[in-house]
Amino acid sequence: MSETIFRLIKLPDLVTLINALLGFSAILMMIRSPSNVNHASILILLAVVADGMDGLVARSMESGKLGESLDSLADVISFGVAPCVMVYAILAPQFHYFACFVGGAFLACGILRLARFSAVPVKKGFMGFPITTSGLVIVLYILAFYDESSPFFSIILLGIMFVMAMMMISNIPYPKIRDIRIIVLVAFLIMVIVLLFYLDYQAGLDIVAKACFLLMGLYVFSPIYHR
Repeated sequence: MSETIFRLIKLPDLVTLINALLGFSAILMMIRSPSNVNHASILILLAVVADGMDGLVARSMESGKLGESLDSLADVISFGVAPCVMVYAILAPQFHYFACFVGGAFLACGILRLARFSAVPVKKGFMGFPITTSGLVIVLYILAFYDESSPFFSIILLGIMFVMAMMMISNIPYPKIRDIRIIVLVAFLIMVIVLLFYLDYQAGLDIVAKACFLLMGLYVFSPIYHR
């Protein structure tokens, strides 16, 4: 007799489901109105935190059979589909076809990246840019520089999204961050952004989002100085 789904689910899987539901909520926010872009961005940042938490929980206790597959499915929603919907919603009035093409490329490359991760194990680090970090880079750029009246913002956003797509399917090796100080710093900055958003302190949010975006930029170029 096969196990029921409720017996298969472990605590780390529940955290992963929270990740997926946060990404889904971000999508709903953007469908409701493009003006909710900051709120949707915050939900994706919380999904990033949940994505990190499920790994920590899984390493500290028993992980279930669903873990790896469930994690990839959640990542597709929160860091693949959700950023694409966000970018399309805010850029469609100006760049409808470009937003469709670049968003489609980003999602397809993200799915391929996750499939390769499952099918071709890498002993150390990652092969290609992680989809979670790709989604994070896009969201941080939107939070830090969003200006619906500026064509430069839109063009740069499309450029970043396309570059992220190509990097996800590249053979560029990326280190897996294991330094607890870096992990804590990134988590702290994300939570500060979330707090500043709910305190409605936009000036402070802009500064911290820019700092976090620059920090992600260091990771983007990390293969150069890790050789």
